[in-house]
Order: sequence, then structure tokens, then C-alpha cells
Amino acid sequence: MLRTVRTILIILLNFIFYGLVLFGCIQIVHVGYSFAYDILGETMAELPPGEDRTFMIENGRTEYEVAADLAEQNLIKDKYTFYLRMKLEEDRDSSLRPGSYTLNTSMTYEEILNEIFHGR
Repeated sequence: MLRTVRTILIILLNFIFYGLVLFGCIQIVHVGYSFAYDILGETMAELPPGEDRTFMIENGRTEYEVAADLAEQNLIKDKYTFYLRMKLEEDRDSSLRPGSYTLNTSMTYEEILNEIFHGR
């Protein structure tokens, strides 16, 4: 009788343990996918039509500072994913262009990058 209870308890604990491991793995994959999609996908802070906001880039600002400012004004979803996207799309002829920009909260990362790097 005691041996049967012990066996059932071990099976139950194994089931709970492996269930938690599986749940944790699924959560890690979900977070990784979401992070990668935010970097490479059509990410925007809000759905269209969004809201127009004036954004200033001052001379000497770093790319990370610009990403943080964009996130602070809710023009982008996340400063880290935007910064990584900025680094991935960076080429030797691109640099931040100081100035005033009218950006919309429904602009994708690509549209914002085209605006602040190339003025398109």
C-alpha cells in the first residue's frame, strides 16, 4: 500500500515538473519570437491612423539616445528593438540627420528610419 502511494506521488511530481518545464520552454520561445518580430517585422506603436508628433534630433545625439527619445514620446514600441533594427539597417552612407521631424505613432520602424536617416 505504502509503495503504491509512493509510486503515484513520484509519477504525479514528475508530471508536474515536466509540465512546468514545458510551460517555461513555450514562454521562452514566445518571448523570443515576439522580440525578433519587433526587430524585423512591421512594428508600430499604434494602429493607424495614429497621432502626428513633432520629434527633434539635436546635433551630437547618439542612436541609442534617439531610440530612447522616440520611445519616451510613444513613437516606437520599444527602444531596444528599435535600436537593434537601426543597427541592422545601418550602412556606411547613413547617419542621423539633426532636425525637426513630424512622425506618426502608426509609422513602422522602417518608415521612421527612412525619415531620420534619409529624409524620405
